[in-house]
Amino acid sequence: MRFFLPRRRRPAAVFPPPAPVPLHTPGTEPPPGAISLEVALRIARRALARHGDANIHSRVAMFHAAVDLEHALRTLVTAHDHPQDN
Repeated sequence: MRFFLPRRRRPAAVFPPPAPVPLHTPGTEPPPGAISLEVALRIARRALARHGDANIHSRVAMFHAAVDLEHALRTLVTAHDHPQDN
């Protein structure tokens, strides 16, 4: 007859929490005049259409919507403030 000793569990690995990453890093917008206002409007409309029916109770869905819509808004404001030179 064999007797088995209870297995010892290794302690769980402890990882440091990830460093916070800002949604916006200054200086990462497209250069002034790089995107026309029409293209920026198209980007903003697509972002709105993509996230218009997102589940407000889902943290993941809200995170993706916030990042995508902030990018679209910053692109739109940059294109509006710096019109393309034709």
